[in-house]
Amino acid sequence: MDDMRAGKDPFKHAFLNLEDLVDKIWDVLECPVTIEDATHRLLAYSTHDDTTDSARIATIISRKVPEKVINSLWKARIIPQLMQSGEPLRIHEMKEIGLGDRVAISIRNHNEVLGYIWVVEGEVKLTEQKLNLLKQAAAAARTELLKLNVQKKKRVESYQDFFWQLLTGSDRNHEEIKNKFEELNIKPPSPFIVLVFQFTENITEKITQNIIYLMTTSQKINISFHAAMGNEFIVLASPPAQENSEAPIIEFLNFFIGEMKSRFQVDGMIGGCGGLYDTYDKVEASYQEAQEVVRLKEQFKDEMDDINSHRQLGIFRYIELLMEKRRQDPFVYPALEKLQNYDQEHKTMLLQTLESYINYDSNVNDTAKKLHVHVNTLTYRLKRITEISGIDLKNTNQKVTLFLELKMRRLENKKRRL
Repeated sequence: MDDMRAGKDPFKHAFLNLEDLVDKIWDVLECPVTIEDATHRLLAYSTHDDTTDSARIATIISRKVPEKVINSLWKARIIPQLMQSGEPLRIHEMKEIGLGDRVAISIRNHNEVLGYIWVVEGEVKLTEQKLNLLKQAAAAARTELLKLNVQKKKRVESYQDFFWQLLTGSDRNHEEIKNKFEELNIKPPSPFIVLVFQFTENITEKITQNIIYLMTTSQKINISFHAAMGNEFIVLASPPAQENSEAPIIEFLNFFIGEMKSRFQVDGMIGGCGGLYDTYDKVEASYQEAQEVVRLKEQFKDEMDDINSHRQLGIFRYIELLMEKRRQDPFVYPALEKLQNYDQEHKTMLLQTLESYINYDSNVNDTAKKLHVHVNTLTYRLKRITEISGIDLKNTNQKVTLFLELKMRRLENKKRRL
């Protein structure tokens, strides 16, 4: 307090650790304080009295800010403001998430956010002088967080090597891999699954930071490893405790793609996951399955809009095998050739109509809506398709064959354009 009265910086000296620093902030500001990393994991906290709010208590107990609090702070545009500025930000009480009055400031290294300091305000609000002292505290915290980041970077590098070994085929058996997890002080995930997210461009360092932030703060699944390669981001994860299905994984996948778009303006992503396995020698298999899902979703955006996992692929699982068979034994489906020739000669859209009709399981209302035509117009087109091609639209075998033929033609046309 003497330093405050003398106008000196009370934080301009070396601290033993973040706990030492947070105690000093408490002493200077006379308010409960927490320090978090960039993904809202609790690093250090001061004491507080019995009147502290539930959000602070929940953060201390779980060692991370609860997801509902983070989401509410995003919706209120509080976290975006903290990410964009190094100035203290006063936050008013948010009763719905148990958050009392706060003052927060980001801890920055140039434009990179390393973490945050949160100060609980009581009835007496921080003065302008104390707000300036909070800025000085953030500068002191920067030094401590940079030290932690160096240590974290070394750990991440060793994790990355192991992860790539798993993805590209490890000659270790299940027990050897499990022992390596424990050696790296990582809880072995069981069961586990690999997710792949494909971006429209190569992943930059900034996008990587946003990805890790969102994955860490979502708290929907347990993430063991992650890695970026080109425009692909790969994750090894497991469902929440007591869950043994891919349902929460798929829920997270859709959440992640939506939040990357709304929070960070990253659009055009495709995501997919492989199989859920219990033995670690299957990591490579799950990765290849996830890549197959992403590859097929890119080729069949409309048909696979609601398909996210390898298990959901259904008949699409065989498309690439059938394509290989076709390359070995070329075959032209006569009925489709007749429709294509007719469309070219008469400027019609019978082939497209047929594909939409089969995609929508012969539902005339859904097909007409997709094609933006009246049901009567669709009915007339279907009649002409039958007359010209000889296709029996009530024959299940013919419709399944046509579905596969039309998808393979689509793939062939794409490859010719590349």
